[in-house]
Amino acid sequence: MTYKFENTAEVGDVIRGYDFRGHDSYIEGEVIEKGMVNGYYAYSIDIVKDTAGEGGRVGDVGYVPFESTFDFDGRVEKVS
Repeated sequence: MTYKFENTAEVGDVIRGYDFRGHDSYIEGEVIEKGMVNGYYAYSIDIVKDTAGEGGRVGDVGYVPFESTFDFDGRVEKVS
């Protein structure tokens, strides 16, 4: 089975993962790992940009699922 955004990026790429459709909230960072995380498939990223709230997730490791129940086109995009 291939998940919707599984092939969007590889380790070393920078991605942006949006929180909700129609909102500008997202996390962005370099992919450090991809695969199973806490029971689901996701990208693990070093967060360098967080547009939600005060940007409190910068410096943390974040997880961007390959696919979710609230998926939409463009939810995950490769930045570089």
